Amino acid sequence: MRWPASLRLDHTTVLTGKAIQISNSGVGLLMDRTLREGETALVRVDAFVDGSPLRLQARTSVVCCTCVGMDGFRISLRFQELDEDAQNAVDSLLRAR
Repeated sequence: MRWPASLRLDHTTVLTGKAIQISNSGVGLLMDRTLREGETALVRVDAFVDGSPLRLQARTSVVCCTCVGMDGFRISLRFQELDEDAQNAVDSLLRAR
């Protein structure tokens, strides 16, 4: 799975990448720059599940950032509190794997 994703760090900074892993507690992104552990951000993942568009949007915090060679950086994000829409999106993405 590699779904388009974005990460909003503040009102003006939006980074783009790919969601490469999802779980009930967080999401892993592949990005071209590093982030600091503990940094908070709004993550958005856009996917198609069973032919229908699906958007996950949730507040997260950076747990880990690891260089993965020429692919860039793997950013591990932990969900903060998920609202009902976000939890439903996570559930749908987990079923689609």
